[in-house]
Amino acid sequence: MRPPPLALLQWSNLLVGCGSFLTAMVSNGLWTSVGWSFWSIGLAMTIGSLCYAGCVIIGGRLADHWGRARTALLGAAIGALGCALAVAAPGPSVALVATMLAFAGPALFFPGCAGLFSDAEGASGAAPVPLHVKVSKYNLGWSAGNFCGFAGFALLAQADVRIGFAVAGAAFLAVIALLWHWRSLPPRPPAPAGDRAPHPALPRLTMTARVALLLCCMLSMGMISAISRALAGTAGDDARGWAGLTLACYSGGYVITFMVFGHWAGWVLRPWRMWTLQIAFLVGALGICALALGAMVTPTLLAACGALIGVGFASCYTTSIYYSLRLPDGVGRAAGLHETFIGVGNTLGPLVSGLALSGWSMWAVGSDLLGLGCYLVAAAVICLGVQAVLIPAAVRLGAR
Repeated sequence: MRPPPLALLQWSNLLVGCGSFLTAMVSNGLWTSVGWSFWSIGLAMTIGSLCYAGCVIIGGRLADHWGRARTALLGAAIGALGCALAVAAPGPSVALVATMLAFAGPALFFPGCAGLFSDAEGASGAAPVPLHVKVSKYNLGWSAGNFCGFAGFALLAQADVRIGFAVAGAAFLAVIALLWHWRSLPPRPPAPAGDRAPHPALPRLTMTARVALLLCCMLSMGMISAISRALAGTAGDDARGWAGLTLACYSGGYVITFMVFGHWAGWVLRPWRMWTLQIAFLVGALGICALALGAMVTPTLLAACGALIGVGFASCYTTSIYYSLRLPDGVGRAAGLHETFIGVGNTLGPLVSGLALSGWSMWAVGSDLLGLGCYLVAAAVICLGVQAVLIPAAVRLGAR
């Protein structure tokens, strides 16, 4: 049996990304509508992210030993179960359970799917696809799914929450239908040659990229968890729609950047180039601060800031997943470690941003949106600074 086609794997990634983030955002909107504080929403998102961080290593080991497709199917089933519960009994507590399962399921799915991407063409006899192209296709799948999830949240902002949870559940069920045929496929890694060969700087680049990704996820998930609440004082009843539009453009920014990385290999083993692109983080965060200070907040300008943050996120994410998949043996475990750093960052982001913005609301004079902008600026500076310290060691080992 040949591995699934790359296009089918992309669709699977898209559907899981959509289902996961649509569930989280619908839950976030529900918690905001019932009056939960920044701290409460941040804690709820942290609990959900803990499920991701706690399950993703299990997903990596299952993918290597039990089967890539089986692990992915199990993850999709868990996500569908969470959505079904939320449709049956929508409420803040059940939404929390649904969010936990919508994160725990992808924690199993993504290591399995990453393994399928890595193995693709390895056993089919076709010409090998360059790793940076595979990584681009992998990233385009889930990132387009995130875009659909955020856009769906914006479109369904005024609809019954059951509809949002039902759409997310249908996305998870569609993945089961797509991958069921390959449920018995064993792992088949390609040979460690060409762009899958070892490199002296690889361990250092991998560590640097994963640490940066953790900090990047603290920034992005902090924004995702807090933006609806932060806009409530500025946009009023339109806060959820504005938040959904901003996050859709944020995901659109990294979708476009992932497409560029699939056609341009000039970033491989060149960490300073990717670091330069991540300055977009800082520019977008400073833009949010400027809008809040100047009382110039509009959906269009917020969306532009979100897109810039998305460009920085794409640069950070791509380096981590690329270097994690560089060696074909143990890809499931390597992808699991990559996703673990995402899970830790996603866990800390809502918690830290919730604490920071709760303190800002009590003691600061500026708006909640300005507080969110300041949090994003601080996270961006730390992310860039840590990499500036670590990259020179990789350069000494042969990176350029």
